[in-house]
Amino acid sequence: MQGDNKKIYFASDFHLGLQTETPPREREAIIVSWLHTILPSARELYLLGDVFDFWWEYKRVVPKGYVRFLATLAHFTDTGVPVHIFTGNHDVWMFDYLEKEIGAQIHREAMVAHFFQHPFFLCHGDGLGKSSALFRIMRAAFHSSFLQMLFAKLVHPNAALRFGNAWSHHNRYAKDLQHNFRGNNEPVAQFAIQNYRDTQIPFYIMGHLHIATIYPLAPQGALVILGDWITQNTYVALDEKQIVLLQFKGSGQPPRELARFLF
Repeated sequence: MQGDNKKIYFASDFHLGLQTETPPREREAIIVSWLHTILPSARELYLLGDVFDFWWEYKRVVPKGYVRFLATLAHFTDTGVPVHIFTGNHDVWMFDYLEKEIGAQIHREAMVAHFFQHPFFLCHGDGLGKSSALFRIMRAAFHSSFLQMLFAKLVHPNAALRFGNAWSHHNRYAKDLQHNFRGNNEPVAQFAIQNYRDTQIPFYIMGHLHIATIYPLAPQGALVILGDWITQNTYVALDEKQIVLLQFKGSGQPPRELARFLF
């Protein structure tokens, strides 16, 4: 409800489990610290994809680890703060485990939500705009329920997780994390501009690109890209007056403001 000073928080691209200069357990601890920091002021929490660097669920087997992170999300839902997790291109094989165990709401497709009387288009961001035929084929294969079922029946969990982690690790390090945002030439910006014209939805929040920015869309909209928690530790706080892009600096320290959009 308006006037309660509660905020809606957004983050993406934690890539939990990824080996970086900061060990995975240490990065998880930073994210958990941030979650504890925002909980008292949180109305809802949206995690827009690639929460895990690789995630695959079998009927009775899930990846080990992430206990502190998952327990903190469970604490959110236990205290009445809804947690929304979008699948990304690294954790698309997310089924019902997190829904049943921690009460999270899993979103496998883009969605439109209304916050403070404003419509927002929410998604991870992969597959928007122009992409190669190979990418579209691979994306369709990874999202195929038949191939997911076949994989689960034919491949032992140990082999599946070993393969998935190796593929995900190579896929991340084969790319440059320092992507330069190209303004209107960026495919996701072109998508947002066209969709704004077609649907009158003015606000777009997504991850995937590992850039932290608020890009204005004429006449009264904005494209928000959330950055990541590999090198940036960035997130968005939304209230009835504004969208604020922030950088977490540690427990007990004020966040650094990177950008702001006023309604």
